[in-house]
Amino acid sequence: GFAVGPIMQRGEKEVKPHACPQCQQRNAFKVNYTATIFRNYQTITLQESPGQVPAGRLPRTVECVLLDDLIDTTKPGEEVEVTGVYKNNFDPLLNHQHGFPVFATNLEANYVERKTSSQQSHKLTDEDKEKILALSKLPDIGARLIRSIAPSIHGHDTIKLGLLLSLLSGQEKEVGEPGQHKIRGDINVLLLGDPGCAKSQFL
Repeated sequence: GFAVGPIMQRGEKEVKPHACPQCQQRNAFKVNYTATIFRNYQTITLQESPGQVPAGRLPRTVECVLLDDLIDTTKPGEEVEVTGVYKNNFDPLLNHQHGFPVFATNLEANYVERKTSSQQSHKLTDEDKEKILALSKLPDIGARLIRSIAPSIHGHDTIKLGLLLSLLSGQEKEVGEPGQHKIRGDINVLLLGDPGCAKSQFL
């Protein structure tokens, strides 16, 4: 009759408690589904913005839990600002690997604010728009944009072109009836190379 939880579910296999927190017995458990409370939740991984990460260091990540109406409020690749409570949660998988109690930290979100490119475009002044239109008419605008990517790194124009296309992204498309199925226009880039080839500086 001892209440256990909350127990976060990961993957397709159901995660159940391995031992009773009160008596530490490891016998088979019978879940009382009548008294069990099930909640919809979504787990996302927050990563530091690449523009705010110092050169030579990989972006840090933290797991964030979305509940109730916050589920599906953001998509992969979007820049968001999350307000929440930093909590620790007992993870049976880590406990089994290390042999002693391990608590996994995560962020339980209370509010998610999306910072999409469409919102940022409204902040452009008339002067900025005139400069952008003037640059678009230059014949060598492509080469200028490529040189603007990581200007401290010489060469590697092909890599800079791929990163530039990823930043500009493609055109979002709709398949079938309006709102039925959307294809993201984001372009993914994979950089492979030996250590010390400035991969982190590019990103």
